Amino acid sequence: MNDDPPSQRPLTAHGEAGLLAIIAAELDGASVPADLDDDCARLAGRTDLVTADTLVEGVHFELGRDGPEHVGAQAAVQNLSDLAASGCGPSGLWLVWSLCLPAAWDVAALGALTRGFARTAARHGARVVGGNLSRTPGPAVIAVTAGGPLAGARPLTRRGARAGDAVYVTGALGDAALGVVEHDASARAARHRWRPHLAEAAALAVWGRVTAMMDVSDGLLLDAARLAAASGVAVDLRRADVPVSDFYRSRRGDDLDLALHGGEDYVLLFTAPPAEPPPVRAWRVGHCAPGAGLRLDGEPARPQGYDHFA
Repeated sequence: MNDDPPSQRPLTAHGEAGLLAIIAAELDGASVPADLDDDCARLAGRTDLVTADTLVEGVHFELGRDGPEHVGAQAAVQNLSDLAASGCGPSGLWLVWSLCLPAAWDVAALGALTRGFARTAARHGARVVGGNLSRTPGPAVIAVTAGGPLAGARPLTRRGARAGDAVYVTGALGDAALGVVEHDASARAARHRWRPHLAEAAALAVWGRVTAMMDVSDGLLLDAARLAAASGVAVDLRRADVPVSDFYRSRRGDDLDLALHGGEDYVLLFTAPPAEPPPVRAWRVGHCAPGAGLRLDGEPARPQGYDHFA
């Protein structure tokens, strides 16, 4: 006889139907109910952009430090951030997720994972329209596909930056990486304040002057180098102009290494002609120049950041 509370029993003690009922209840509680009876979801409205991303236990998160609710939130944020980077706005968005979970996970963890995913989706105007549930002998894998309509007349891509353009970011950098290397509660809380910059993306798309855009998920230096390569320009960043939070400054002072290459901040990185200020709060961190590659304060820089296969 199993004396563990129901919430602490392994997933195999509940069966697939029972687990789907738990997921459905969490979705309902977050005001993003989904029809989980059929194999396919029927989407209303227009879908111009589609993206997919994955979180793998032991690679992207560790349950000893990231609670399952935070993991679910990140799974939603990173996909919604990719949509924002291409010019989606905060309406008409949808998410589908596939959960590959070890049997040793318990119902409480599954509920918290779903709660973080669903509440984050609802907070940013996205619907969870379906998914899949599988058992795995290995680490947990959360795979998400997301889509939605363009906010402006065209998609925003990494290609199109021109020499003379200013380079901007829409938020502070480094808190997410700080929460990985420093394990106290305050640092972890700062890490988990991430959000997709969908409202900023919509305003920039309607503004119509952005020449290239992406989100900062793998580190400012690495992502700026990717934008430079795609656009065929050099990007010159100014270290002193990279924005960081007061919390980051209290921990690291003037050491901006984590802000430059830490990743997972999910702010927007974009270029535009410098004559007219952007219609959103943004920090100018550099400029584009003729040539190729990445520079930091005028000197060639190595594009450090997170690369799965480096």
